[in-house]
Amino acid sequence: MKKNNFFLEVYDEFFHCITWPKWEDLQGTTIMVSFFSIFLSIFLYGVDVFFIFLIKRLFSL
Repeated sequence: MKKNNFFLEVYDEFFHCITWPKWEDLQGTTIMVSFFSIFLSIFLYGVDVFFIFLIKRLFSL
């Protein structure tokens, strides 16, 4: 296979065969991912604080 043919096929696949998401869908999923990332980070912070408290209580006897 020639390099020119390969790059032409890649270009054709990229611009004509791929279905890109609509702008509204992209915004919605970005907001959802951001919300769950913030929620998960707060939740894991709370779990971390709880285990630090528990370990300090167990080893301070």
